[in-house]
Amino acid sequence: MKEIKFETAKEIAQDWYFELRGKQKEGIPVHGKKFKDVLEEFFEHQNLQVKSGEMKKGNAVDYERRLKGKLGTYFNDYYLQDITLQSLNEFKVHRISKDNVRHTTIKHDIGSITQVLKYCKDQKYITNLPETPKKSKKDDKKPRPYFSLDEWKHLLSVSKERIESGRGIRVKRLREQLHDFILIMVHTGCRVDEVYGMTFGCARIYKKKGGDRELRISVDGKTGVREVRGMIGAVSAYERICKRSPKHKQVDLLFPVRYGDGLNNLLDKADLKKDKYGRVRNAKSFRATYIMYRLMKNVPIKSIALNCGNDSAVIDKYYAKYLTSNMLDDSITDLPE
Repeated sequence: MKEIKFETAKEIAQDWYFELRGKQKEGIPVHGKKFKDVLEEFFEHQNLQVKSGEMKKGNAVDYERRLKGKLGTYFNDYYLQDITLQSLNEFKVHRISKDNVRHTTIKHDIGSITQVLKYCKDQKYITNLPETPKKSKKDDKKPRPYFSLDEWKHLLSVSKERIESGRGIRVKRLREQLHDFILIMVHTGCRVDEVYGMTFGCARIYKKKGGDRELRISVDGKTGVREVRGMIGAVSAYERICKRSPKHKQVDLLFPVRYGDGLNNLLDKADLKKDKYGRVRNAKSFRATYIMYRLMKNVPIKSIALNCGNDSAVIDKYYAKYLTSNMLDDSITDLPE
């Protein structure tokens, strides 16, 4: 019986050997595909997803940039089945020690390579997805630093002063646009990229029964298309933008340039770059300000989540739980324009 089993095993081993030799002669990798072999195929797959509306073009561009950068340099010669939890952890250590990158960068890198591996599993190039490195404590999201009412008033005041002191038409116009950008952010609760993607055709001023006005915007955002209702500050900002661009077309962007440097300069000038806990503020802090003030005004979490294109649980977990009793006192008023 043992002899029969041995002979069978011998035949199987020989067949396998000759199969591998045949593949080798034909130039077919005997160990499967390498990471670099599937990248172009993956990019084509992404392009199809963008065309069908399943993926945002910005996300596809970001994945491609990362995969052609440090990720590609590191993993190109790896066989797909050799990309394991161990190799991903080694990559993580390499990025931290050699490239001195931030935690967020590594998180996005791992996310990018995971997308490729998911595609490879769908194509049956690999049978299983590897585990990914354990989440860092930094993955436990904390609320973004927002602006208190006094800080918000001060920021608007400094912004207006900068507009008045701006030298030249171009500088003054950029500062006016930045001023209206932060107003629309705080008075709509939209994400940064959603505001940068707004066109004149997707916004309109709506008059309510009592005579008050609001800005209604069709936003194509992270979670799909949704209707956003902006407060009076957004109405005023939109009117000024329209006045500055009287010959605008429906497809023209409200904010055709980005204001990263200008915003940093404004925050530095107002001494508001960091909050009292030392957390750095940026454009995303304006969305956090909208959410916190709506909560302080006792607006239902569900309504806030709908306007922000978010889940009620997210608003509750990352914002509502940080409310304190003094925040809900009667002195809370509407945001100034």
